Amino acid sequence: MSNSRPKRRFSQNFLTDKNIALKIVNLLGLVEDDVVFEIGPGRGMLTEFIAQSGARLIAVELDRSLIDSLEKKFGRYDRVTIINDDFLAVTPSDYVEGRFKLIGNIPYDITSPLLDWIVRHRGLVDRAVITMQRELAERISSGAGSKDWAPISIFTQLHYRITSAMTISPQAFYPRPKVYSSTLVLEPADTYAITNIAFFERVVRAAFAQRRKRLVNNLASHANLDKGRLEAVLASLGWDVNIRAEQIDIDGFIRLADILEATNNS
Repeated sequence: MSNSRPKRRFSQNFLTDKNIALKIVNLLGLVEDDVVFEIGPGRGMLTEFIAQSGARLIAVELDRSLIDSLEKKFGRYDRVTIINDDFLAVTPSDYVEGRFKLIGNIPYDITSPLLDWIVRHRGLVDRAVITMQRELAERISSGAGSKDWAPISIFTQLHYRITSAMTISPQAFYPRPKVYSSTLVLEPADTYAITNIAFFERVVRAAFAQRRKRLVNNLASHANLDKGRLEAVLASLGWDVNIRAEQIDIDGFIRLADILEATNNS
């Protein structure tokens, strides 16, 4: 079908391997009462298995040219709704009440905004199964001390437990991407207590502003914090003055932000 050819402007790579599609959908752990949002159903490879499960499905597709074929293919399922919209602009309460699950094969350029969306709606997301470029998946699921440790890792792991479920070869997609993909499973895990999330995020982003620089220099330059005071705070935490952001875990950043906020307000 000519109208379903992949479009470069949407960064489309359609999954073509049914066995992999089934494995991905199975990671949702669906039961009939579940509500699922699918991000970019494309030609409906994942959609088919979700529809067959009996779960309530809202499939959100940005590419208008795919809508007719999706509606024809899934019109027989009374619990499937096809929406022509940008998923990032979707407000879940416009379509469902309560909690839901989330699934999608995500283009690189919307992965960060999508994770922001998932964090923002963390009180409603029961589980998210997201397929993305392997390099970015490794960054999101990495830990302190890794070269991949970054703000996106920290902000996601603050609220979700992340499991890397599988790696997918380019051969499973059309057109074939130049990189491997990975499927991550995100499950709610609000285990961290943060007194001021806005200040915490400011500290983390500033800390990673220039990865090769020392933490003290980054915070002084990008968070407008006094360098002498910063060095005293690091000493109080028992940290070396030359420490870099990638060496600090989430608990460490929470302690750092709490002390910095307290000293700023004193």
